[in-house]
Amino acid sequence: MQIKTKQSNSGRTGKLPYLVSGIAAIIIGLIGSSFGSAWSPQVYELLFEFKVIESIDSFMPYFPFVPFYPIFIIMLGAFLIDRSRN
Repeated sequence: MQIKTKQSNSGRTGKLPYLVSGIAAIIIGLIGSSFGSAWSPQVYELLFEFKVIESIDSFMPYFPFVPFYPIFIIMLGAFLIDRSRN
């Protein structure tokens, strides 16, 4: 005999913030990747004020990962959307 259970709507509304924040993160990441030339010089300027980052950058290419920040934000958004689905 199979027992059918009803899932309450409260479980679905608890996952809504994950979905909304995931969509917002993906939109922000896409905008950030489109206009990278506008914001990346300021980020590089801010990060290279610290001497530690300058020394690490001499050994590792792309160390501050500034070109990859929009990709990381899009990945975070995809994770949040996936989290809302489960």
